[in-house]
Amino acid sequence: MYNALYIQSGGPTAVINSSAYGVITECAKHSGSIGKLYAAEHGLAGAINGRLFDLSLEKPAEFSLLQQTPAMVFGSCRLMISDGDCHIFLGTLKRFNIRCIFMNGGNGSVRGCLQLYKFLSKVNYKCSIVEIPKTVDNDISNIDHSPGFPSAARHLAISISELIQDMMVYDTNLIMAAEVMGRNSGYLAASTSAAGLTGFGPDLIYVPETVFNEEAFINDIGRVVAQKGKCFAVVAEGVKNQSGSYLFEKPAARGANKPPLNMGGVTPYLNMLLKKRFPCKIRCIDMGLMQRCSAHNVSAVDQKEAVLLGAAAVKAALEGANGKMVSLRRTSELSYQTETVLIDLEKVAASNNFLPTEYINETHNGIKPSFLNYIVPLIGDLPRYASLKKTIAQ
Repeated sequence: MYNALYIQSGGPTAVINSSAYGVITECAKHSGSIGKLYAAEHGLAGAINGRLFDLSLEKPAEFSLLQQTPAMVFGSCRLMISDGDCHIFLGTLKRFNIRCIFMNGGNGSVRGCLQLYKFLSKVNYKCSIVEIPKTVDNDISNIDHSPGFPSAARHLAISISELIQDMMVYDTNLIMAAEVMGRNSGYLAASTSAAGLTGFGPDLIYVPETVFNEEAFINDIGRVVAQKGKCFAVVAEGVKNQSGSYLFEKPAARGANKPPLNMGGVTPYLNMLLKKRFPCKIRCIDMGLMQRCSAHNVSAVDQKEAVLLGAAAVKAALEGANGKMVSLRRTSELSYQTETVLIDLEKVAASNNFLPTEYINETHNGIKPSFLNYIVPLIGDLPRYASLKKTIAQ
């Protein structure tokens, strides 16, 4: 009888621990085939160094709570695995008699998983490796959507609608700009358009798939303020200007000691840009880490699918799958339905997923209503707010 290893990788999501729950519960159903299930401490770093948690020593009742536990309960790292690491990792696999590996992560994890798969095949170490996808910015290819994205999208849609209501409290001109995650993909920024279903959606949305023109941005803001007295804009952290530079790469936004490619940090630059051109109050907000670890706004669909893919990975490994990623394929647009499929890691690693330009409006400052058909089934029902007549007394 052999053992299995579960590894969390990359950045947290609100439901990655739900995928862990899926792996744990499915492994328990196959105790005749899988002996112990281990989890790596701080991801690949722990796996390489032989620091594994023995999950058989945990109280089984605690596992169900993983579905409501945010972040990454076993810890993670952002390690780019080397050939030398692979050789050390092989020692860990032999030491603990591990013949199944479940890697739970994003694009970097896919590439690392593929590298391990090729290495173990080369040294003839029999081991099934299956990737379980997760990411908040939905940039993994060959999947309808990655677990973690729907919950982050739901959190943003609700939070943006609340911020816009706050913006309306005072009878003064006000500009608000919110920075959201999304290195190369505009899915998260686009998802804030769903806030409009509550009656309080953003006026402008800017995504990385189109060039961010600073002068056009200022003109867009000015036009909305002239019409409404207020404006709310959403800007993805990964937008680039005409020269191909991220906004946070500008010295004024980055600061002297900040690494040039550390994602995020658009907020200070937007604040500086707007204050130069508008005399009214400016509030620029970085939506921050709550986008990826907010469990109180979790999408019910997201949580369910995260568990499903964790369990599907175990089933696939037991059936002999190797070098694969468990994926979701949407089978119906009318009534939301999906099915799980297996995709070769080579195919997934070959490209990233981007927001289709067909969803972006012609002026590159908003999202078309057709995007709602994609996002609404994923985020679920949004809150309904009071709609009062507010008639002035005579």
